[in-house]
Amino acid sequence: MNISLILTKQCNLRCRYCFESHENVWMSEETALRAIDMAMSDGSGSVGVSFFGGEPLLRKPLIRRCVEYAKGFPGVRFRWNMTTNGLLLDEEFLRFARDNGIDVAMSHDGGMSRVNRLDPGGKDCLEELDEKLRLLLQYRPGAFIMATTTPDTAGEVYASMKHLVDLGVTRFNLAIDARPCAGWDEDSMATLSEQLKLLGGLILEKFKNGENLYFNPFEEKILAITKNKRCHVCRLGMRKLYIDWDGGIYPCIQFGGVPAYRIGSVAEGLDFARRDAIYAASLRKPSFCEGCALQKRCVNDCACLNYQQNGDMAQVSGEQCAWQRMLITRADEMARGMLQADEKRFAVRYLSQSG
Repeated sequence: MNISLILTKQCNLRCRYCFESHENVWMSEETALRAIDMAMSDGSGSVGVSFFGGEPLLRKPLIRRCVEYAKGFPGVRFRWNMTTNGLLLDEEFLRFARDNGIDVAMSHDGGMSRVNRLDPGGKDCLEELDEKLRLLLQYRPGAFIMATTTPDTAGEVYASMKHLVDLGVTRFNLAIDARPCAGWDEDSMATLSEQLKLLGGLILEKFKNGENLYFNPFEEKILAITKNKRCHVCRLGMRKLYIDWDGGIYPCIQFGGVPAYRIGSVAEGLDFARRDAIYAASLRKPSFCEGCALQKRCVNDCACLNYQQNGDMAQVSGEQCAWQRMLITRADEMARGMLQADEKRFAVRYLSQSG
């Protein structure tokens, strides 16, 4: 079983695109440990635990307690990961993470951070974020970095992603502000498309020079073709459960605190029938997706994202459709360039079983 623990909804940043409420609520040690017990109860011998928030590093002692608690079950293999804004990273914690196999992913928007990633006083913290990113990469050279763009920063995407690459990032992601109030329109989407073209050019040039950059939105689109598989399969509530700060269980983080999507608690256990019913409802698709040649390469099945944008986990927004088509177009341009530049390396990267 895989679980994500919402350790707190508090955060030391106030990112403009954040969907969290920043309530002053905190998961108790008892709830966290009961969640781990529940995750082990399926008897599979393997448990994945993600630390999430808010900002999970506000709860460093609880993270340590969970990891130490798990050592009391030597027959169970634990996989640990966390997502952080990075500002509270320090060498002591990174040594602990390294020694205990905790994968640390950091959110960082590059230069766009000056606009979107602000402290509670409204001040940007790009320089501090850069410092923490450098520190993270010392301990985890391949750490995964996640960025978000908004309509008013769409024109800064290329420069911002290059900023991350220049700092040593090799694996990164980009998401668009998915709030209904974000304000995407044709102009901002067109700007974003041109920025992605420039980014594809950068990745291609690195490839020609024998370097590999992995931009996840492009990678999954290419692999969907080269390995003939869907680039995204949501499986709402079936692959991972989200444990809210109070112990309530939800199928995904966007549904946290919404009574209609509560599927149990660490005290009561998981309501399998309710989980299965919600998953079945998430499989509905809008009529305009039927017969679309791009379905296998699209994330139209992401119930969490659909719910955030539309209030309906089975409805795909126009912005999401445009974003997916844009990614596929720019990924294919980059892939064709790679194939022409070095067919052998392209095959190793995208066609081999280990690629």
